[in-house]
Amino acid sequence: MFEIDLRTLYLSFVTSLIVSLGMMTLLWSQTRKRFEGMHLLLFFVFTLLLGITLITLRGTISDFLSIIVGNFFVVGGPMLGYFGLEKFVGVKTSRWRHYLLFSVFICVQVFYTYVQNSLDIRNLNVGIALLLISLDSALLLLYKAGKSMRKITFALGLVYSFLVIVGIIRIIRFIVVDPVEYDFFHQGSFESYVSLLYQISFFLLIFFLTLVINKRLLSEIGEQEEKFSKAFRHSPYGIIISRMNDGYVMEVNEGFEDILGYKAVDVIGKTSIETNLWLEESDRELIITQLRANKRVKNLELNFRKANAELILCEFTCEAIMISEELCLISVINDISEQKKNENDLIKSQSMLRRFASNLQIVGEEEKVLLATQIDNELNQTLVALKMDIGILKQRLKDSEDKSITEELFQKLDDVNKVVGNSLGFSLKLMSNLRNEVLYMMGFVEAMRLFVDDFSISQPNIKCHLDIGELIVQPSQKQSTTLYRMFESTMSNVASHSKASEVIISLHSVGNKLELEIADNGVGFEYNGLKEHTAYGLMLMRERTTLLNGEMFVNTAPGEGTSIKIVVPVGWV
Repeated sequence: MFEIDLRTLYLSFVTSLIVSLGMMTLLWSQTRKRFEGMHLLLFFVFTLLLGITLITLRGTISDFLSIIVGNFFVVGGPMLGYFGLEKFVGVKTSRWRHYLLFSVFICVQVFYTYVQNSLDIRNLNVGIALLLISLDSALLLLYKAGKSMRKITFALGLVYSFLVIVGIIRIIRFIVVDPVEYDFFHQGSFESYVSLLYQISFFLLIFFLTLVINKRLLSEIGEQEEKFSKAFRHSPYGIIISRMNDGYVMEVNEGFEDILGYKAVDVIGKTSIETNLWLEESDRELIITQLRANKRVKNLELNFRKANAELILCEFTCEAIMISEELCLISVINDISEQKKNENDLIKSQSMLRRFASNLQIVGEEEKVLLATQIDNELNQTLVALKMDIGILKQRLKDSEDKSITEELFQKLDDVNKVVGNSLGFSLKLMSNLRNEVLYMMGFVEAMRLFVDDFSISQPNIKCHLDIGELIVQPSQKQSTTLYRMFESTMSNVASHSKASEVIISLHSVGNKLELEIADNGVGFEYNGLKEHTAYGLMLMRERTTLLNGEMFVNTAPGEGTSIKIVVPVGWV
């Protein structure tokens, strides 16, 4: 029988594993972010290469390296391969039995190397370990993997099944034939043929593993293409794929046909200029310029011409992509004509509501002033006259010598005089609430000064700084009332919630605008755009500012105080 040199087989095995490692490295670099377990499959080939290399060097290196470490890698590599396959096919199992198997394997190798040297037992130990790992791998690929995955891994599972058969034959021969100790590289033809079968099997293993990875990659690419195709075809937005240099239309979807009214056959194969899509040719030139600068155009509002010559406003997004080594554009068109119309209608409605609210507020303030004036002109004057008449009547009764006038009558007159005085005081307070007398008589600035003086007395723990610059513009009576209400509300919040020790109030004019700022050093608060929808005071101030065609700026943060700035345009003096 023809004898095969075992060392030569191992040398050729090392060579084939080096080639396989190169292939796996390339696959790993291309798919490591796409598939799990690729690093373990790479380590499988690498550790197997180390193990076979160390065994090949037996006789030139120590027994520890060639027997213990070499077989450690020879068995550990396929075990890492099994773990990698588990991750690759998405099956998770307990690994404790594999760790136990590996530990027993190492212990047997050490024992039959240093305690009771037996080459045949060591070979049997390696054969059993590889058999069990191959069996687990075959079951994983042919049975445990999902149905769709098994279609991809079937051939690889058959290779592992062949390794199981080789392992069983090797173990049966050990049981049937009496073991005879030989030098490792002179064990006879059987071990040579077994080694050759292992080498062929591992070469097929790497080959079919490469096919499995490529099949799965192609399968996922096919799924992604199908998803893209469905998304492209059925998207409600118009999508166009065209060449960047000349606008040659390569593909359009159904959404494009629905939005612009063109049929696909009418535009595919023509340029966007030829199909008269652009309202102005300069629009496309603008987009190309932006694309070259930013590689993308997003949410640009442009007018497009439909097939029936109707103009529509669209939101245009475009990005440069490479197709068949040619720079192309994928453009998305969204018809926003109706949306813009609704937005404009909404803005008009909001403007009307604000004007209506403004008028209501003005009318309300005017009614308050009118009512306060009526109270002052009629009720207050009547009460003052009544109080004077009671005083005169009492004095005349005292001067009279009529003995029938008793002290009880004088007491009644005093009681009536007191009631009239209380009514007059209540009336004056009611009038003041309806119409701030200082604001009404002397204007916004003097009303602010008086309020700050009263605030300093009622809130002695808060130091107030009032900074009023030279005002070249003055608010009207209507503006003054609204501004004063906002100022009053802000100062009330400072006193109630800010826990501030200092507040700075500044009033300046810039051009034809009046700027009022109230800043405190209090606790502040977390502020965002939604805060005004939940904070009634802020929302009311914002609306009042809007009614004055002004702007309100809020600057605050927890622990950093609060600044509220109101900028309102006013007329020239």
